[in-house]
Amino acid sequence: MSEKELGQALLELDAHRLAGVGDAREQTWKILERDRNRVWWWTAITFTLWGIAIFMVMLMMVLYALVFPLQAKLHQEGQLARVGAITPDQQRDAQFKGQIAFQMVTLGVTMSVGVTCLAVLSSVLLSRASRLATLRQINASLLEISQQLRELKGEARK
Repeated sequence: MSEKELGQALLELDAHRLAGVGDAREQTWKILERDRNRVWWWTAITFTLWGIAIFMVMLMMVLYALVFPLQAKLHQEGQLARVGAITPDQQRDAQFKGQIAFQMVTLGVTMSVGVTCLAVLSSVLLSRASRLATLRQINASLLEISQQLRELKGEARK
């Protein structure tokens, strides 16, 4: 029986199916421990991705704040080239560098959107893992309670 099948069986578990099986308790604790580890890892991944996403968005905002004045300056230099203050080669080189800077910042924005999407996906998966772990924990607790009630009922009959 695989871990996934065992986890599904645990979710569907009721007290009538497991009448006094001692090994089930050990398997239940192993599954719950795996769930705790899985939730911990998803939490770490989610926090890391959100941190990177926020950092990248802020960085791109700062870089755009630097690129737009650069483009205004290049436009001004274009007017200076018409007057003859700079050579046309200097103007072309400056415009080329400005265009490359703008394209690099745009690529950075695209990457930050991708990292943000990964952070959202990670948040959804964290929520799902947490929900499944909670359901398994509730089922395990209910199983334990039903076994204790069965034992008390057996003692009361004696």
